[in-house]
Amino acid sequence: MNEYVEIILSGLLELVIQPFYWAGLLILLLYYRRQGILERKLFHIRLHGYGMPAMRALLGGLCAGVAVSLVMAGIGFTMTPVGAAVVWVTALVLLVFRIRFANFIYAVGVLGLLQLVLSYISGLPDTGIFGTIFGAIDELNIAALLVLAALLHLAESGLIAWQGKDFALPTYIPGKRGRPVGAYVLRMLWLVPTLLLVPSENGPISLPWNPPLLAGLGIPEATGYMLLALPVMIGMPEVTWTLLPEQKAAHAARRGLMFGAVLLVLALGAVFWSPMTVVVGIAGVALREALIRDSLREEDGQSAMYAHSGRGLRILAVQPGSPAEDMGILPGETLLKVNGSLVATTQQMHESLRMNSAFCKLEVQNRGGESKFLQRPIYDGDHHQLGFIFAPDDTSVSEKPAHPLSLPGLWSVHPEQKRISESSEIESQPVLLPGIPLDKSESMSEPDVDITGRKGS
Repeated sequence: MNEYVEIILSGLLELVIQPFYWAGLLILLLYYRRQGILERKLFHIRLHGYGMPAMRALLGGLCAGVAVSLVMAGIGFTMTPVGAAVVWVTALVLLVFRIRFANFIYAVGVLGLLQLVLSYISGLPDTGIFGTIFGAIDELNIAALLVLAALLHLAESGLIAWQGKDFALPTYIPGKRGRPVGAYVLRMLWLVPTLLLVPSENGPISLPWNPPLLAGLGIPEATGYMLLALPVMIGMPEVTWTLLPEQKAAHAARRGLMFGAVLLVLALGAVFWSPMTVVVGIAGVALREALIRDSLREEDGQSAMYAHSGRGLRILAVQPGSPAEDMGILPGETLLKVNGSLVATTQQMHESLRMNSAFCKLEVQNRGGESKFLQRPIYDGDHHQLGFIFAPDDTSVSEKPAHPLSLPGLWSVHPEQKRISESSEIESQPVLLPGIPLDKSESMSEPDVDITGRKGS
């Protein structure tokens, strides 16, 4: 037993000293730091510190890494340390273009296609750095990587169901006839540290069985095995303007579960019939893109939840620790009256609050359409809006961000994004949101959330 503990600790040490783990950790921290900065720029208040989302993502990634590592230990895997480096370098190159390409399936799909192309090119160098790279790509077992990608997608679905709603960021997006509506962006990204049991001639681990995945790949039973540390990144952004964040996360988890199951079946087919490998790799990327577009179609034609209806002020979000949260007010509810006066604008709300500077009485319509009556003292230091973040009004305008969200874009938030009413931060979404038509004379900006990667006009 002590021997196996030492082997596991050695694998963990290898994980934390390799540069790719720290690169992934830096990307993760910058990603959630950017979210905290955007909240302050958009709403002028701090809704969430970036430290807590990052810690939550690290915890979720660790749990997923343990689960995937245990499954892969049972079924087997094959890869070399140089192959692991090639996978990570490919992922980093893809990250330069879009953060959503951090998902493991994109790197596997690209490497599978690249392996096929290189197999038809003669005269490639077999020495030096390029010879090492080409050799590592040629030796990659894409079918095994596809199985790993499918298991990671299943783990991702579990994380979305468990933690997805906790990554929701309120924002404004362009709406009908250019009028913005409230929305939530679920910025989900996890760093998953995996320890994979791979064949090794001098490996310190022996197994009483031949792992079925290796047997299906035609790899002879090895005399020894070793632990290979492979940190990977998973996650996807989601946007909703018609659902609550927890509802959107549940829908995304169900879609991801189906996608992961389909990918796993296809990957197992590639294990036993190698001609399928490249097709499955391309299909994996295509299905992932279809999954993202299906998320947008889910919103198509639905009424915006976070928009004023003409009666009261629709609540988009509630500041943590604020009087509004203390009174149990939830996003999606509507503030109807303050101190007995009807309110239709924030100015009217402020005027009604000044009627009694020490106490407030509220009438709020819940999500079911029923009224509830709340009251609370107002203390020094309480937020001037009691912690409400309301849906946008007619004066709010969306502005096209300078760049889509990519690896370089994590380093800064564009200075021109001064106010929530002047920007729309959703990671490189399409310009035209489904179900929200525009007049021919109007245009919509390209929000900055990388959901589909499509370009608008």
